Amino acid sequence: MNSVINDQDREDLRVEELLSYEIMGAPAEFAFDDIVDFATEITSCPVAFVHFIDSEKQWAMAAANVPRETSECQKEDSICNVVIRQNDVVLIPDTLEDDRFKDIPCVCDTPSIRFYMGAPLINANGFALGTLCLVDFEPRTMGYEKVEAIKVLARQVVAHLELRKQVGLAAESQQQLKSALDTLQQEKEKSEKFLRNVLPIQIADEWLNRGEVTPRYCQDVTVGFTDFVGFTQATSAAEPGRLVATLNQFFSKFDERCSNLGLDRLKTIGDSYMFCCGVTERQRAHAAYACLGALQFIQAVSEVNDNRRQEGFDPWAMRIGLHSGPVMAGVVGETRFSYDIWGDTVNVSSRLEQASDSNRINISEATHHRVKNFFECTPRGEIEAKNKGMLSMYWLDRIKPQYSNDDRGLEPNKQLLAILGLK
Repeated sequence: MNSVINDQDREDLRVEELLSYEIMGAPAEFAFDDIVDFATEITSCPVAFVHFIDSEKQWAMAAANVPRETSECQKEDSICNVVIRQNDVVLIPDTLEDDRFKDIPCVCDTPSIRFYMGAPLINANGFALGTLCLVDFEPRTMGYEKVEAIKVLARQVVAHLELRKQVGLAAESQQQLKSALDTLQQEKEKSEKFLRNVLPIQIADEWLNRGEVTPRYCQDVTVGFTDFVGFTQATSAAEPGRLVATLNQFFSKFDERCSNLGLDRLKTIGDSYMFCCGVTERQRAHAAYACLGALQFIQAVSEVNDNRRQEGFDPWAMRIGLHSGPVMAGVVGETRFSYDIWGDTVNVSSRLEQASDSNRINISEATHHRVKNFFECTPRGEIEAKNKGMLSMYWLDRIKPQYSNDDRGLEPNKQLLAILGLK
């Protein structure tokens, strides 16, 4: 009983080994065709096959002088199956004289196979995967030299089979490598896109190219802060999902304006939005760019609030503060890094935002000095700022009419765009 089980186990392993070559049902290949043609030449047998046998049937990969399909049969009706079981050459001069085969279809039917010689196709693991066999329709014999020649050809079949498998594995490995590289490239692009969304583009590029960002001193920039008035009280009972969605509506519009004007969104802290101009790229008209951005922020808030009113929600009011001066800039953190700026200019800008009013833009004297030729501003006088004492402040009201493209003075005309170097 154990012997039967062991034989069956080995047969299962043999079939598994055969299937690993992915040869069953494959289209014809010249290498196998050439071998069977040569086998008929050197033996004078009219027909030759390269057969493979799985758990159920015999199948021809190559055939000389007959169609491949003519030899397909069930495993139990195959003479080649004996070759595989014996793992050795089988030579049958006359099949009708051999009790093992005289009753099987290929011997009984017409044309009748009378002569058979088969050499096993044994791979490196010792499994007979199939046969190189020759048949004739008349009884005959075959000399030792020809039998040995067929055994050599059988080894050539196995060699080509192994080569074919290795080529397939190499192609599969190459495809897997390509797939892995494609996935890696996609992840790289996603990471780079995310980095460019988190950091200003120039800073992200520097980080990607060098692996670090050099801290820098920026002598003259403009920094802005926005904040929604009464945000904490107004949203204390708000549904979290809607609250985040509303903030995203506002901040997405701010991001769009920043992109159009060359402003850098530095970060958001709760309902506060911090931006600047002249840090990542030196810009002579940084204060004017920031003022244009602030005016367009006010316009964006008005647009979102119009939609909120239509939906039955209260509008949000926002205040903005701008100040110009020097800052230090750089990337902080390792695993959760961010690009930030430091210095008194940042602190003063924050104080100006706190001293602003609903839907107004409060600018410092330093910023006013840089933009007064292009914008209408209303002096507020000196106002006390926390930890800063008395500061001169101005309301940024609008773009001057001669430079404005609309009655409200929110959109610059072509003349101002040309002066500022904007498209």
